[in-house]
Amino acid sequence: MMRSSPLRLKELVFPQISVKALVPKAPDQGTRDLPVEALDISFVYDLDADGGKVGAGIKVATTNVSHDAADESFLYRIQVEAFANFDVIGPEHQDALAVYLRKVAAASALIGAVREQIATTTARGPWGIVMLPIISMDKVIGMPPKRATSESGDPALGPPAKKAVKRKQIAV
Repeated sequence: MMRSSPLRLKELVFPQISVKALVPKAPDQGTRDLPVEALDISFVYDLDADGGKVGAGIKVATTNVSHDAADESFLYRIQVEAFANFDVIGPEHQDALAVYLRKVAAASALIGAVREQIATTTARGPWGIVMLPIISMDKVIGMPPKRATSESGDPALGPPAKKAVKRKQIAV
């Protein structure tokens, strides 16, 4: 059984796509991967008052890339912004986990769109395609909410905590 997504994409816009090819001293040694540590990632998430629509945006830019990149290993300086509007699926669910899952869905959709824009734009550049890496959602939207558990299994407090099961070791 396939679960439905917590959001449905309605509109996607790119107000800024900036990719500048740099001229490093040794372009053949330049990296075609954009390390996560070299990226400045900003994410915004805005749920409207009735809870039925979400606006989200992301900005991905390279950091530590100087204007004079002669000594750098980076081949491109990149800054891309994307904004999207979504419809909320199941707006009656407003608990912390539902909000977190919607943020994950919005951020994932936007990062995927930015990844495609960077790949498409750099494909026509002098150094070829540069890819945005897989980015942890913890870095973009923060850690997931803690789940409350109870020994009684009260639904208001979450399922009972599972106890560790000791496994037998088999000698080989």
